[in-house]
Amino acid sequence: MEKCPLSEQEQKWLDGGINEFNTGRYWHAHEDWEEMWKSLKARDADQRYILGIQGLIQPTALMFQYERQKPRGIVNMWGKLTDKLGTPESPLFENLWCVVIPKVLQDVLPFLTDATSDEPNWGLNPNTVLI
Repeated sequence: MEKCPLSEQEQKWLDGGINEFNTGRYWHAHEDWEEMWKSLKARDADQRYILGIQGLIQPTALMFQYERQKPRGIVNMWGKLTDKLGTPESPLFENLWCVVIPKVLQDVLPFLTDATSDEPNWGLNPNTVLI
């Protein structure tokens, strides 16, 4: 797959979003990555990468839904992100810029599993998922 080089500003948004995500500030990560997504769309980047950054935004929403104990929101986000990033067994990217997508998918999966179990315990710590 061809690469999608980032502008200096896009790289700042990517890095900023990663830092925000890794400190549990999911809304802020979403904001940085949404700016990056808009920039990629505006310059007509390869559609796979536009979808890829959207897919990276969706675990932020999934974690937010988990914190709010909203199983339906978690299931919806999992469906959206796997459409764009693939599944842990069959990722659509190995690396998306510097993000190891199979690891992200594998690390997020337990939150879906807990939320959709007969008796969710809501005891998983979203801050253990790092990019």
